[in-house]
Amino acid sequence: MKVLVFKLFGDLAHFRKFYTTSSPLSFSFPPPPTVKGMVSAIMGFDKREYLEKTKHLKIGVGIGSPVKKIRMGLNIIFTKGSRGFDPTLISRRKGDTNKTLRTQIKSEFVKNACYKIYIGADDEFLKSLENMLSNHQTYYSVSLGLSELLGDFSFEGVYEAVEEKESTIVNSVIPVSAVESLDVENIKHIVKERIPTYMLPSREVKKYEDVIFDVYGNPIYGTFNGVLRLGNDEHVYLW
Repeated sequence: MKVLVFKLFGDLAHFRKFYTTSSPLSFSFPPPPTVKGMVSAIMGFDKREYLEKTKHLKIGVGIGSPVKKIRMGLNIIFTKGSRGFDPTLISRRKGDTNKTLRTQIKSEFVKNACYKIYIGADDEFLKSLENMLSNHQTYYSVSLGLSELLGDFSFEGVYEAVEEKESTIVNSVIPVSAVESLDVENIKHIVKERIPTYMLPSREVKKYEDVIFDVYGNPIYGTFNGVLRLGNDEHVYLW
């Protein structure tokens, strides 16, 4: 199996947690379905079909720089009353053609985001993706969760991958289910989050998993199952 590796980075990122509404919080990294959307933007897949075209991909994510989060207020414009119709039935909002009404929403962002993305696929797909990344080309703009948060990327390489029956180190985010034990003496900054890991082409999330990672991007030591060893001597987990 071959795995393509590239870096993804930007000033700000927001990957909205599914259980937050009026005050959106962000995952520390893009979950696998989000990464498929980013790859689809690079390849030019239509938003109505990209989940079908990328369902065969194996996705891994590594932390490329320390995870730092900030919160700020977003000034949201009220647009529903601009044509005289407002489903909230608040009279003072009707006919707001000048869009003078505002709502401030507290939102969380990842600052100076940087990730290593691992893509496992057939040779034909990887060749096409490698061609786009190595020439720094995209069909659509790549964003880090929101359309306003544009991201950049750099191609690293394509490596042969060998599955290890049991690994003592991992360099990427890994689900708790693949962790047999942790070497707590060599671990200082481990965080656990619950993320979506599998989404149907109908955009219905079918699987959520608890995952762990080092917030500074350091390797995690212990005993792990289902880890791949790449030709560049990285040990990663792919969904």
